[in-house]
Amino acid sequence: MARRIGLSAALLGLVAAAPLLFPGAVQANMMKKIITGKCSEAMQSDFKKAGKTPPEGMVASTCTCVADGMLNRRQNLEQAKKYCVKQATQEYGEV
Repeated sequence: MARRIGLSAALLGLVAAAPLLFPGAVQANMMKKIITGKCSEAMQSDFKKAGKTPPEGMVASTCTCVADGMLNRRQNLEQAKKYCVKQATQEYGEV
């Protein structure tokens, strides 16, 4: 369950369109908020469907990691998810 972070195709479209919509630092901040928001929604939904409650801070930490991976480490979505889920599992254990 905790291994899935579902992000929609619409989010990926927003990431692709961001340079045209937002300049520089505003763009980076906006994209980080969009990615972490969509990621958080997806993770909360996945936990709810599984009937589980994530450990305190896990969703925010994991989603910030995904956004940083995509925006700073230039990872694609799948690379960022794989890296961040591994980090979250090490920090919070298997949920």
